[in-house]
Amino acid sequence: MSGRWRKFYLCCLIALGVDAACAEPRAVPSFKKDIQPIFNTQCVFCHVTGAENAGLNLARHDAYRNLVSTKSTESELLRVAPGDLEKSYLMHKLRGTQLSVGGNGDSMPKVDPARFLDAGQVELIEKWILGGAPNN
Repeated sequence: MSGRWRKFYLCCLIALGVDAACAEPRAVPSFKKDIQPIFNTQCVFCHVTGAENAGLNLARHDAYRNLVSTKSTESELLRVAPGDLEKSYLMHKLRGTQLSVGGNGDSMPKVDPARFLDAGQVELIEKWILGGAPNN
C-alpha cells in the first residue's frame, strides 16, 4: 500500500472510532462504571429527588432516563443526544457554552466554591456520548 493510501486508510479508521495503532474499536465508557460515579461525586447533591435543579434528577436509578434523549428544560436541545456532542445540552453546560445554544444559567457543576470537572472526566462523558450514550 502506498504511503498516500496508507494515510487515507488510517484517517478512515480514526474517523470510524478505531485506534489506528491496534486497529481495534475504542471501548465506549460504561454509564454505570464511568459516568454515573462522576455524577455521584460532582452533581447529585444538587440534582436529587427534592432538590432537582432544572428538573434533573441524577440519582443512580434515575440519571440515565432523565438524560438520554430527554429534552432539556433550559434549551431546545436534548440533555444528551446520543452520538452528537453539539446537540447535547449537558456538554454545553459542562463547557460553559449554554448561552450560545439558547440555554441559561451557569456552567456546571456549580458549587461554592466552584469545582469543575477535570479534563479526564469531561473526556469520558464526551466518549460516552459519541459512542451512542449506551446504558451499559
